[in-house]
Amino acid sequence: MNGKMLNWLSDLTLKSKAGIGHLFILWGNIYDLQRNMRGEYLSLYQYLAEIFEQRDLVMFFSLSSGLQFANEEMEKLFRTHFLGVNLSSGGSSGTQSAAQAAAKGLQQNQVANAPLSQLLGDTPIQVFKSLEKVLSDNCENALRCVLIVDFAHNVVPDQIGTQNAGDRVNAEMLEKWARNRNIQAAGNTIILLTPMLAGLAEGLRSSAGEAVAIRIPKPSDEERTDRWSHNQSQNGVVFADGLHPGLLGRISSGLSLKQIDSIYQLAKTKGIPITLQLLKEKKQEILEAEFGDRVKVIMPKWGFAYFGGKDYLKRHMLEIRDSIFSGVPRRAPMGILASGPPGTGKTFFFECFAWECGFNCVEIQNPLEMWVGKSEENLERIFAALDDLAPVIVIEDEADQSETPRDVPNGDSGVSNRLRQKKFKFTSDPKRRGRVIWVRISNRADLIDAAYKREGRSDDTIPFLMPAPGEYESIFRVMFARYEIPTSITDFSGFAREVVAKVYCTGASVEWMVLEADKYAGREGKDKVEAVHLEQAICDWEMKTDPGDIDNQIILAIKGSSKRLRPENSENILSEARARLDKSHSHFPEASVFPGAQPRPPVKL
Repeated sequence: MNGKMLNWLSDLTLKSKAGIGHLFILWGNIYDLQRNMRGEYLSLYQYLAEIFEQRDLVMFFSLSSGLQFANEEMEKLFRTHFLGVNLSSGGSSGTQSAAQAAAKGLQQNQVANAPLSQLLGDTPIQVFKSLEKVLSDNCENALRCVLIVDFAHNVVPDQIGTQNAGDRVNAEMLEKWARNRNIQAAGNTIILLTPMLAGLAEGLRSSAGEAVAIRIPKPSDEERTDRWSHNQSQNGVVFADGLHPGLLGRISSGLSLKQIDSIYQLAKTKGIPITLQLLKEKKQEILEAEFGDRVKVIMPKWGFAYFGGKDYLKRHMLEIRDSIFSGVPRRAPMGILASGPPGTGKTFFFECFAWECGFNCVEIQNPLEMWVGKSEENLERIFAALDDLAPVIVIEDEADQSETPRDVPNGDSGVSNRLRQKKFKFTSDPKRRGRVIWVRISNRADLIDAAYKREGRSDDTIPFLMPAPGEYESIFRVMFARYEIPTSITDFSGFAREVVAKVYCTGASVEWMVLEADKYAGREGKDKVEAVHLEQAICDWEMKTDPGDIDNQIILAIKGSSKRLRPENSENILSEARARLDKSHSHFPEASVFPGAQPRPPVKL
């Protein structure tokens, strides 16, 4: 099967022909396999050598390996043209004495066979000074060259002010090369390779410079499917019943081709077929190892069948899923803001949604660190991971803590503001609509910067409130099913009425009751939870949170939400919450349930 030009290479080729740049930074998935036009899988080094095989010189440089060439002929050509080696000279000139000819021949032989590090030096500064003449040579018979610098982040690291002078010189030389019109006129190309763009000196990756950064992404669904097909046909990999390359290609989103191969090799070594469970387990293990310090990969175990209540929200989310699956991503929100009191199932609801979609699901960590430049690098890694994992549901829990308003003093020399601007740009980029759905979760959405809540970043704002009276019965039922707790109870309606009377009982409260009931059954040596056990657990439950805080959070969630996503009785819920706040503690109908609770004034909107 023949391949096609990869998107990143097409981008590089187009920009090179258009004269947009001649010094390129390839970053991202640079250590993965690349598929050439003949359908063969090569390393990036091999792939670049093949792409530029028509050039006279294809040179590679790294700190550990020094200067190398794609083949021996190219190295000989380099020594002949630029080191004064005459490899074709077999005898002495008529004007030379025998001794002179012998001495010259000895010198030529030494230069021809000496390691390049002895002839050019072994530091980047020495090598680059020699190569500048090669790259900028624009005479009629000049050689056409490409220089590929691997591990460029070690050659020109970020924050070079804290490093030695050599790093600063390296960065300055490469910045000058990016602006050198002689190199461009000569048709020569320089390529820097690095896994993380933020690891390079700021002057090189700055928008003010003339280096062109191109990201190599993780493979697409089609590329992953092709690799699974290749393993199946060439290596005899066995798939469990119901699995095929297309399905495996979708499920393995976020993995590189090499990582896919590692799963196959594991199954081959163990003598077992590729199963869905094996793929999911290895995928989580691989992704956590790769992104775990800033991006927590979640593998949801349950779908909406295990979330009690909120049927109207489930229908809304499934419409979003179906729009994406139908190829109409414009109907999907760029982002979602979920607000309401704690324990109302906000995080779990969106994990269930990820399960229903079959999308990747992640939680992101705060990128802030004390080291200069590290916070920006962390955020870049997070964004790159999200693009690689797309389609992905991003869950940002406690968003009011990580997305504080911009007018709040932070004393971090502008780092928070720079991160905020980068985040604004990422979360409003329309090309990510339907691919990256950013879900912000908060009990206090009023503390989140208004720019995050605007349309185009949070198109849907969903209030998560106390369950409706008719929902508690299904919540009890799914809690027993979720934890696989045996019970003799078949009718939960009576228990549902009990918790409705408690006013502030959430889904998390019901979960606690079910687990407590199971403990009571265990203490009595029973293998099933009986009605008496659940009754005791409900009686044991006490309010742990100030009810005034909960009512304020209910009001904020409703008032700040999208009208079409409010429950049908939202006006009644709003009125009741305000009424409870207006009453004095002595007249509080739930005073016996919340001993010592103090009334809170209603929130001002």
